[in-house]
Amino acid sequence: MYHQYLGVINIKIEVTFRLLNLDKFQAITLLREVDGVTYDHHPEKNCFVGSVGLNQGLDNLDDLNIFYVRQQIPLQDCDILIAVTSDNHSRTVATPMFVNKILKHIDCQLTFSFEIGA
Repeated sequence: MYHQYLGVINIKIEVTFRLLNLDKFQAITLLREVDGVTYDHHPEKNCFVGSVGLNQGLDNLDDLNIFYVRQQIPLQDCDILIAVTSDNHSRTVATPMFVNKILKHIDCQLTFSFEIGA
């Protein structure tokens, strides 16, 4: 998880690499080979979605990249979810710089989620 503080405004940014079309064997393999993984049934398809939490240090990027290449995951079957929670909806939020490094290894779609805190 990544936090930006702009004055008194608290912005929480979570970056998650998602594999959107895994079979059961791939989901279990992902869980065993990469730190910070969860997986669950896809809400609409007969497959699994694997989620890999990423941090600024990108501690699990090498393992994730190896899994991605070995399993031959198509680009359309993954994305990077950037979930932003902010105390104030009127601020501009910058994408964390470490996301650029991820894109150099796995150039997949970016997906954004915004939530305004109470």
